[in-house]
Amino acid sequence: MITVHRIALATPATLDADAYREFCWGAGLEHTATGYGLLCAFDDIGDAFTAVIDDVEYARLLMEAPGAVVPADKIICIFREWPDLRPESATVWP
Repeated sequence: MITVHRIALATPATLDADAYREFCWGAGLEHTATGYGLLCAFDDIGDAFTAVIDDVEYARLLMEAPGAVVPADKIICIFREWPDLRPESATVWP
């Protein structure tokens, strides 16, 4: 089980085309028409990580349901850090 702290969307609609391509390239993810949900979370021992899901509508639902449990089969990959979500950052991934 993971504890989701924050959810962000990395989609062609939430980022401009160049930023979305850069995000996909930097994160090693395939460029898709729908994009990704980024679940900034903590594991059972308190370490921060990002779980990536490719179901953007499910990520939107999670934004409205704090404390929801995310099934493991929804997660397509995990990164051991959180993306840089500051508006002034050049990219959303370190």
